[in-house]
Amino acid sequence: MKKRLLTFGIALTLLGQGVLSAHCQMPCGIYHDDMVFDQIDQYIETMYKGITVLNDNKFDSVKDKNEFVRWVIQKEKASDEAANLILTYFLQQKIKPGEADTQKRLAGAHELLFLIVQIKQNVDKKILESFSHEWESFKLMFHREGYECEMEKIKLKQDHSHDHNHDHDHDHP
Repeated sequence: MKKRLLTFGIALTLLGQGVLSAHCQMPCGIYHDDMVFDQIDQYIETMYKGITVLNDNKFDSVKDKNEFVRWVIQKEKASDEAANLILTYFLQQKIKPGEADTQKRLAGAHELLFLIVQIKQNVDKKILESFSHEWESFKLMFHREGYECEMEKIKLKQDHSHDHNHDHDHDHP
């Protein structure tokens, strides 16, 4: 017991001195907002397609019933992946305690997670449309004017220098 208290005390001391610090859930430089936005947008499209098929099909044949099961699974998977990104990217990394808009961002994330549960339990397009609308509002809370992905800048620079070298088939004096 004494040893545990001593270890805990040392850890608190180190934390207080800034020697130990929290690390991002995901490594810096690998993920960026636009990529995560695109992934969740894709999940919304997948869920919309699944809900449409589930509502429009009669599922009379065995093949149709198999398709039904596959679309339910796909809708579940897209819902889970969207929820996972909201949890691991936004709640564990982007929404920081004590910032001016923390409460607004937390409320938005909670609303999205709550709607995902409803999407999983239903095939109502209105719920997905509510999620999509809330998602668009949520994304605006993280918008950075003029943001460009560093990897995209490097690629554009390489493409531009490559194009520049092949514009002419003769040398300039």
